[in-house]
Amino acid sequence: MDERRAHPRFACAFEARVSLETGETLDGQAVDISFAGICMHIDRPLNPGSGVRFELWIDPPDRDTSLTLVGRVVWSTPVEGTHQLGATFDRDMDNHSWARLDTLLQVISGTPESP
Repeated sequence: MDERRAHPRFACAFEARVSLETGETLDGQAVDISFAGICMHIDRPLNPGSGVRFELWIDPPDRDTSLTLVGRVVWSTPVEGTHQLGATFDRDMDNHSWARLDTLLQVISGTPESP
């Protein structure tokens, strides 16, 4: 398989919420994530270019373990009775969010750095 991505993707199954710039929110499930972006399933399509905020729950039902990431929809397509979207994370996201994402990806990949 020809994988041209700059960052490896990792399969996941996190509860997620997408918040749109309009204030509307959609619940869904993250299906893969990388340092560059996320793929998730939601109930309806979103327009490419839309600014979004993702909230992921790493350890449901404990809503205190959420991770919030800001991004932009790249594509949205129907898949098996739902919609799948791909989004890229904003490069100007705050350092705290980048650090938490990095830690999550290390845990998912099975290679957490030693303290």
